[in-house]
Amino acid sequence: MWRANSEATSLLLGQLKTPLPVWPTLYPGLDIIANRITPSHCDQGGALTFYDHLVNFGHAQHAQLELEELDAKFAYKPGTSVLFPGKGLSHAVPDWGEGERVVIAHYGKDIIQDKIGVARPSLPTQLGWWSKYNTAK
Repeated sequence: MWRANSEATSLLLGQLKTPLPVWPTLYPGLDIIANRITPSHCDQGGALTFYDHLVNFGHAQHAQLELEELDAKFAYKPGTSVLFPGKGLSHAVPDWGEGERVVIAHYGKDIIQDKIGVARPSLPTQLGWWSKYNTAK
């Protein structure tokens, strides 16, 4: 995922009419969510092998990230950083009570990979990891 997003972002930045001196992330997509409830959804347009990277800022102390397929709720306090497959897992952040909530969401998009011509990563497998990192002879 890192290689695919890094290559796509680099190529995409090279095609801009007005060049940017720097892009703050290896992900080609970036949204800022400020003080908004996030209804349950799966990301559209991303590959199952891309992970969203959410970074929570602000002051809200009672936010929870809900992942429906896992029937799980996670504390989502300021400073929390989460990676998960946003296309494969329904996720939501309902009302968090008092305080400001600001999230920077980083993500990859299939349409960008298609336009730039960069292949998406395949799903990792135990056999793949074993054959790549097994040093026992």
